[in-house]
Amino acid sequence: MTDARHDLLAARATARLGAAPARLECPFTVLASPGWRGIEADVMVAEADGRVEIFKHYHPDVGFYVDPAAAFEAARIAGELDVGPKVLEAWPEDGLMTMEHLGEGWRAGGLHDAARPETYAAVIAAKKRLHDGPRLADKDIFAELRDLAARCGAAGSGAPRHLAAWMGFVASAEAAIRAAGRDSRPCHRDGSAANWMIGPAGAVRLVDYDLAGNADPFEDIGCHLMEAHDREAEAREGFEAWTGRFHEGEFQRAFVYGVLDDLRWGLIAAHLAQVSPRRSLEFAKYASWRFLRFEEHSQHSRAADRLRKLT
Repeated sequence: MTDARHDLLAARATARLGAAPARLECPFTVLASPGWRGIEADVMVAEADGRVEIFKHYHPDVGFYVDPAAAFEAARIAGELDVGPKVLEAWPEDGLMTMEHLGEGWRAGGLHDAARPETYAAVIAAKKRLHDGPRLADKDIFAELRDLAARCGAAGSGAPRHLAAWMGFVASAEAAIRAAGRDSRPCHRDGSAANWMIGPAGAVRLVDYDLAGNADPFEDIGCHLMEAHDREAEAREGFEAWTGRFHEGEFQRAFVYGVLDDLRWGLIAAHLAQVSPRRSLEFAKYASWRFLRFEEHSQHSRAADRLRKLT
């Protein structure tokens, strides 16, 4: 963290807490690979005189895919719905907000938590509450992918070698989904289990609304399925847990969104590898495995079958 960023955060924390924080530190290790953790923002625990708040301060180099004002508004609404921690104050012009500290007994989730039926159900319930909540900013994964692909191509030699072929799949997926029609609901749009906060008695809160917005709810389902399940047979069971029934065409729609989410995060990481001043983070390594999984699902014969079946 630069001195200027630290000073701004310390000043806002002092004003909020009524005293200079005795503790101002990140509660986790920031990683780009193997997990994507703490990349978008400095996340700091600030404590003074027994008062504790969490501050989130976006990095300038993520501005090409994160709109802080929209993310803060989504986080505020999620907090009011008891889907996420409550937002206490935000300064969108600085890319900075503060939210409640959930306290003792809360921890970040992991993939092992997806194997616990009660946690799995609580995560789904939280995302569904967000779906039924107030509208957010409109988002379009296909427009995002076109923008990200253009950025990677313009930034230099870091563009993936097969990007043109990959974007062919994107175009086919967009045509199939638009032809089938799609709903638009407020969505988290983040499948990472690290963004589940798990508390006492199985309580769950969702964090990180960096991409949140109005989108096809099957995108939310697909992002979750791709993260939580290694095998398609398990993903099918997970889909039924979401919807209460199984429908092949809707499952394929969700699965295709999960495939596209891999490309989205691969392109985000690849572009950060090209342009970010934070050279110690392994953006390219993270991009490589997201691209590998995307290619596995999008560039083989079953991909065309998925697009034909989706509804």
